[in-house]
Amino acid sequence: MNLNILPIIAIIFIAIPGAVHAFSVDNVDISIDESGSATVQMNYQTNHFETGAYSLATIVMDVKSVAKERLEAVFHKTVSVQELSPSSTRFVVQDFAQVKNDTYISPSFVFLDAEMLFDERSKWIKDALSLDFTPKVTTVQFADGYSESFENRDTIPEIVHNLIK
Repeated sequence: MNLNILPIIAIIFIAIPGAVHAFSVDNVDISIDESGSATVQMNYQTNHFETGAYSLATIVMDVKSVAKERLEAVFHKTVSVQELSPSSTRFVVQDFAQVKNDTYISPSFVFLDAEMLFDERSKWIKDALSLDFTPKVTTVQFADGYSESFENRDTIPEIVHNLIK
């Protein structure tokens, strides 16, 4: 299965155009529990303009509801948004990994090209932004502590892991 991961902060950029100039993802940690559900923690850098845009967005819309809707459209699974702030996002994706006995298969995925986040009406917003959604480090960790890390990779491969109990 190949999933496109939609960085949730993009919702703010699309919904609230502003004078934002830079955005970069520091790390993405994906922790897969014994049921196959995953807690995803994204940490990113925002500047003062982006922080202001986030604050404004929280006034004019329910950003967690919008984030939940967009993430469920990407994953095609139930998502629960736990935290959404100017510097981090945490959400849970139900049944993220396939589980067969003690074998876990996490899906491959691609961090979206910023171009794909904008429709024709909002291309001008993208042109005003400098967005880098490729995390400096992505870590996928399983319930037994086994993990794999990927540096500056926009494509994360499927991982097959036999859980050690």
